[in-house]
Amino acid sequence: MPKKITLTLDQQAQLFQQLAHLEQAGLPAAEAFALVGKNAPLLRKALNTLPTRLRSGQKISEAGFRAGLFDDNQRLVLAAAEQGGCLAAVYAKLAAYYAATARRRKQMLSRLYLPAAVLVISLFVQPLPDLVAARISAADYLAQSAGTLAMLAVGIGALLKLPTVLVALGVSGAWHSLQLRLPPVAAWLTARQLNRCYFLLALLLEAGLPYAQALPQAVAAIPNTRLRAQFRPALALLPTGASVSETLAAVSLVKPATWQIINTGEYSGQLAETLQHFTELDAQTLALQDEALAEWLPRLVYTAIGLWMAYGILSRGLPLPPV
Repeated sequence: MPKKITLTLDQQAQLFQQLAHLEQAGLPAAEAFALVGKNAPLLRKALNTLPTRLRSGQKISEAGFRAGLFDDNQRLVLAAAEQGGCLAAVYAKLAAYYAATARRRKQMLSRLYLPAAVLVISLFVQPLPDLVAARISAADYLAQSAGTLAMLAVGIGALLKLPTVLVALGVSGAWHSLQLRLPPVAAWLTARQLNRCYFLLALLLEAGLPYAQALPQAVAAIPNTRLRAQFRPALALLPTGASVSETLAAVSLVKPATWQIINTGEYSGQLAETLQHFTELDAQTLALQDEALAEWLPRLVYTAIGLWMAYGILSRGLPLPPV
């Protein structure tokens, strides 16, 4: 598989937004990608190979995938869009999706900058009285402050890298099972991965792909393998000619309200539009949840820091009044 160029959510949103504008303007694909490459140094190397690939007969989706510009999910969606003649619309919807996801993530991270700064300051302030009172040396002070900070940084970095390491070791299933055993994490993760699945399903259907082909591709985009496995009953019903609502009724993850919306969309002949509208409303709900989490998480961090500093003060013993 070609090596995927690592892009942030903002960069992906900008890329697809530019491609949408150029596609709407009627610019040939080779010229459009060359123009985007001039304004994006990170993508220039990959985009420089695209005109040759396109002239050799490769589709945009395949050429971009081979160049490392698109991941497998994007390749599948764009291939269906090319076939259905709606590339500009799909580009625009991908841009809007990545932009909204980036906004939610940035909003949450921005609320954590101040608590992180307070934590760093507290690490250096907490052992300071012992240094001033000559109870510890300068080396001990640095070990307790900078050393603790370094261990925290290494621990957080290792935790962030853990999923990648487990996938490389072939034991990602254990990590995915652990995610679903922690109720708050399970609910948070399930809602977002299902939203992504429904979004891709809506795009594939809008591009003209039959439901029997679109559902397996949308389900394959769910990162957690344990969540993905819960769609097996629905996938098993596809060869029988079961309707959309019948197949999804076999999936316990699909909430009754969601199933009712999908059922209504199917029988009104507007399944893709209904799913798209549902994912947009669901994304707004997820944004409100993220906002609430971003509001409460700093408070929890401040409380933990306060308790830790109070423990440090009390553990040294309270000063006694002179007799």
